[in-house]
Amino acid sequence: MAKGASRRHVGLAGVLLRGAYDDSSLTADQKATLDKLEDGLYADPTSTPWAAHKAFQTDLVSFIRASKVDSAKLTADYAAIDKAVTAGQGREADALNGLHAALDATQRQALVDQVKARRAAREARERPQVGPDGGAPDWTKRRLDRLTLELTLDDTQKKAVAALLARDTTMTPASMQARKDAAQKRVDTLLTEFAKDTFDAKKVDTTTGGKTPHDGAERNATFTTGLIAILHPDQREKLAVRTERMGSRPGRSFEDVDTSMGNGVDEEQPMPMGPRMPPR
Repeated sequence: MAKGASRRHVGLAGVLLRGAYDDSSLTADQKATLDKLEDGLYADPTSTPWAAHKAFQTDLVSFIRASKVDSAKLTADYAAIDKAVTAGQGREADALNGLHAALDATQRQALVDQVKARRAAREARERPQVGPDGGAPDWTKRRLDRLTLELTLDDTQKKAVAALLARDTTMTPASMQARKDAAQKRVDTLLTEFAKDTFDAKKVDTTTGGKTPHDGAERNATFTTGLIAILHPDQREKLAVRTERMGSRPGRSFEDVDTSMGNGVDEEQPMPMGPRMPPR
């Protein structure tokens, strides 16, 4: 079995590599090149963005159980995430540039068309998410309902958590749709550039759209810090267990697990370079 068929590919570089392996016109030399690119992309899993997010999540669980947040540790976690994501983006850019150089113009266009077709098919399968009134879902209410159920919040706590959730303006329908649209645009631009005769992935926007790579982690920590102060000891343990479980799924924090819009980790959905799970 070829490497491309035996690994779970995530991130645009991984998805393009997997798709390239499906091209029956590849020569033996091209396949050997793809193998080397893939090995470089998944080198040293201990220093990946996934590992950095895992370490952050582990610290967050410790903070919840201790009912006290260590700001110094958080600062170190954020720096580690930023460093790992930047390095990961560099590896993905190198892989994309190497893949572009390894394929001829016809193969590159066929690969881009294949990825676009898969994305279109996925979007066609997805059911639009709507609220009870047929409009955009109220994600803040969904998060509050989820927290109330998972942590058995009483009425007083529920009001306090609602106020905490209201501070996060990134979860409004407009903000979430804007992030999704921006991510889609970045991927479309990269695919268009990849099909051209000249290409440099390092000159294309491959970020995740935040001000910094650790934006999501920081929002999670800020929310969790406020939540800790509201919960009773038994509820904090429930939160710790839930957070620990979510630690194996970077990018999907406790408070937004019900609000994904297709931006989670998925080998079928090429997204901008950033936190990724290691290959299986």
